[in-house]
This record gives sequence, C-alpha cells and structure tokens, in this order.
Amino acid sequence: MKNKIQISIILAFFVFGLSCAGKGVVTTDIYTCPMHPQIEMDHEGECPICGMTLVKKEPMDLSEKTEGKKEKQTTDSFSLSGDKQKLIGIETNTVSKGDIIKNISFSGKVAYDPDLYSTYSEYRSLSGSSGSEAFIRKSARLKLTKLGLSESQIQYLNRKSEDILLTGRSNNQVLVFVQVYEGEINQILKGTTMEVKADSIPNVSFPGRVVAFGNLVDETTRTLSVWCEVNDFGNRLKPQMYVQSSARIEKKNVLRIPREAVFPTGKREIVYVKQSENHFSPRSIQTGFVSTEWVEVLEGLIEGEEIVSKANFLLDSEAKLKLGGIHDTHNH
Repeated sequence: MKNKIQISIILAFFVFGLSCAGKGVVTTDIYTCPMHPQIEMDHEGECPICGMTLVKKEPMDLSEKTEGKKEKQTTDSFSLSGDKQKLIGIETNTVSKGDIIKNISFSGKVAYDPDLYSTYSEYRSLSGSSGSEAFIRKSARLKLTKLGLSESQIQYLNRKSEDILLTGRSNNQVLVFVQVYEGEINQILKGTTMEVKADSIPNVSFPGRVVAFGNLVDETTRTLSVWCEVNDFGNRLKPQMYVQSSARIEKKNVLRIPREAVFPTGKREIVYVKQSENHFSPRSIQTGFVSTEWVEVLEGLIEGEEIVSKANFLLDSEAKLKLGGIHDTHNH
C-alpha cells in the first residue's frame, strides 16, 4: 500500500512537470544583432561581423513559441508591438491608382550625316525605276537598313528634302539625333514631346517631338538613335551642335506605391503588407514604370491594401529576427 502511494505521488509530480514545461517562460537572455540575426550570444556586446550593439531578444512564452512555429508553416507574418512601430518610425500608405510622371534626359546632336545623305540620295533618285535600276534601288535600300535606318525614318526622309541630313534644317524645323539607352526605349513613343537645350545657347529651350526610331542598337554605347523634330525659328541650332534633350513621360491611372516602400533584396523586390494593427507580412511584387516618387505595381498587390512606406530597412531587420529567410518569400 505504501509503495502504491509513493508511485502515485511520483506520477503526480511528473504530470505537473509536463504541464509547467508546456507553459513555462524562457528566462535565459539571448542577445542578437539586428542586421545579422544568426549571431546569438548569452551576454551583451557587439556583433563580430558589423560591430553593432547586440540587442536582447524579447522573452517568449513556450506555448506562444509552439504556436508561432505552427503559424510560420502557413504564413510569413510576424508581430510588432505599437510601441516598437513608433520607435523605428513605421509609416504606411494605401495601394491606390494614379498617374506616374517621369523626366528622362538624353544626349544628342543636330543632324549631320554625309554618308547617310549619299546613300539616301541614291535610293531616292531611283524612285519609280524598273529593270536593272530597280535592282540598284533595292540595293540602296539594303544599305540604308545596314546603316540602322528603320521604315519610319525612311518615310520621314521621303517627306523632307534629303538636304536635312547635311543642314540639319527644314525651314524652321531642325532634325536632332537623340541617343536613348536600350532600357528606356520602350518608354518613348512616336509623338513624345521633347525639350532640347544646347550649352552654347544658355537659358534657351527648343520644343520638339519624336518623329522616328532607329533600327539598330549601338553595340558600344547600347543606345538607339531616335529622331526628334525641334522648332527653331531663330536659326540658332547648327549641324553637329551637341544638345541635351529631356522627355516628360506619363502613365495614367496605374496601380502605384511610393518608391521608398519597395525593398530590393538583390533577387527580387518586396514590400511589407500591414495585415492588422500589429502584424506585418513580406510580399514579393513585380514592378513596372518607375519615377523618382512612385513605382508601378504589375503584380503582387491589389488596390486598397496597406503597405509600409517608411522604415522598411529597420522593419526588414525585425523580420529577419522573427522569420529567418524572409527574402525567399512568395506571393500570398
């Protein structure tokens, strides 16, 4: 009988111990680096990688830790108290539709191309020819193509005097060759307005527009020749004069977010979505048109969602501490 009582007491203590283990609190202080969460120490100090002061991890109830592990299997969200949000300066913005305006600058020069003039003059003089002359005209057309001329450029010259390739001028209009980097070509359209300035003519701008695109990207500069027609009633622009051009590009009614809301990781771009008052989630997005202020969102967000627009760098550090490899996140 006495043995049975002793066994019962031992079992009771064992069950009580298990219950406490499930609800106990981790009391050992752990210090970690906000920038390098893999660094963990049991005392205060500095990060051996970057030298930042280590910060103490907030103690976590073991039951919450277990629930957190289950939660992480289904979502990449993490919590951040209101006080800590204020401390790191978090600000949010609502995903909405609106216009994005961007100014792009290019270098160029007033038209002057004797080789192109010679080849085009030959092609134009054989207009309406037949027989052997038709073959020569076809050969001249091929030369124009090899020089990088597109159909739109040839059609433009057909409407003008070929002398514009030597004088750079047709009445009060001047032809300007602008060099556009290949990454910006798709942002420029025929008819896009341009503003042209020359260092030799200070404080004067000449309005113009895009009239034709070249057909060949320069292998050295990675630029495409874009032709602009500029108004010059004072006859001030001269052949081969260097100019600076700028275009005002606008995309209307697109889904947009502040540029500072986008956090580049090297492999992809992410934003932090505010899911509730104290919960955030990193999300990978696909971006499009970019200005100094706004970024077009092509995929990953919907209108009306709330995203973090300020203090993303510090929030990313918090996310690393709580989620680990967040930059492998996917869309939700």
